[in-house]
Amino acid sequence: MLWLLSCLNLLSALRLVNGPDYLQTFEPERLQVLARLNIAGTFDDYYVGLPFFGLAATVWAWLWLKSGYIPRKLSIFGLISSAWCVFCAFVFLIFPDFQKPVNPYWFDSPMALFELIVGAWLLFKGIREPAYEMEKNP
Repeated sequence: MLWLLSCLNLLSALRLVNGPDYLQTFEPERLQVLARLNIAGTFDDYYVGLPFFGLAATVWAWLWLKSGYIPRKLSIFGLISSAWCVFCAFVFLIFPDFQKPVNPYWFDSPMALFELIVGAWLLFKGIREPAYEMEKNP
C-alpha cells in the first residue's frame, strides 16, 4: 500500500510543476522546490515499505528452498538477498546515514535480480520435480 501511495505522490509532484492557474502565483523556483520535497517524501514511503516486502520475499525464498521446485543454489541466493534487503532497510530506517557506506540501490538490487531469474526460470524451464520423494501420511 505504501508503494501505491508513492506512485500517487509522484503524480502530485507532477501536478505542482504543471498545475492549474492558482499555482501560477508562485515563482518557478519555489514550485520546483515544492516538487522536489514531494518526490523526497516518495522515497521515504518506499523505504518504509521495503522491509515488509523483503520479509515477504524472504519467506517466499524459504518456501522455494523447501519445495525443491527451483535449483537449491538459486533458492539460497534468494534467501540471502532477501534477508540482506530486510537488514539494510531496517538499518536505514533507524540510521539514515547508512546510505553513505552502502548505496541504497544495493539494498534491493540482489533481491530484484533473484526475482527476475526465478521468473525467467519458471517461464522457460517450468517447475521441476523435487529431487526427493514426499513422505506419505498413513
